[in-house]
Amino acid sequence: MQRILIYGFGLYQQYTSNITEVLLRNMKLPRNIFREVFEVRFDRQMFENVFETVQPDVILGLGQHPRARKLRIERRAHKRGCFIANRFSTLPLPQTSETTVAYDAGDYVCNYSMWIGIDWCGKNQARYGFLHIPKDYSQKKLARYVKRAIESC
Repeated sequence: MQRILIYGFGLYQQYTSNITEVLLRNMKLPRNIFREVFEVRFDRQMFENVFETVQPDVILGLGQHPRARKLRIERRAHKRGCFIANRFSTLPLPQTSETTVAYDAGDYVCNYSMWIGIDWCGKNQARYGFLHIPKDYSQKKLARYVKRAIESC
């Protein structure tokens, strides 16, 4: 049975909640699936410590996107401050009418975590995917999509 790590983030900037934290705190998951809510900060060691502790076969990152209208399957991360250095996700996520595929994870902690996660997975024969979620997205729809993504692993 694969070990799967799903992570999201806590509060940041002016937001009083983070949809990824709410989902991870409320979702019931099987024993082989681990969850982590990270602080919103640029701290490579914070991410790598969890990856090393869990030793997942699959990592699925979740991030809140304040302007998105659909779930964004992020395919590419760039090195912070250097848009020409890229890494690509290796976990195909299900495409539905509720999703769009994107190639720009921004320049904030979501992109930073992708950069680190893809690197860690490449060195540890694991797969990595990332999903940006509209801040007001339905929790029920989100839980259904995440369950479907887990099943597709």
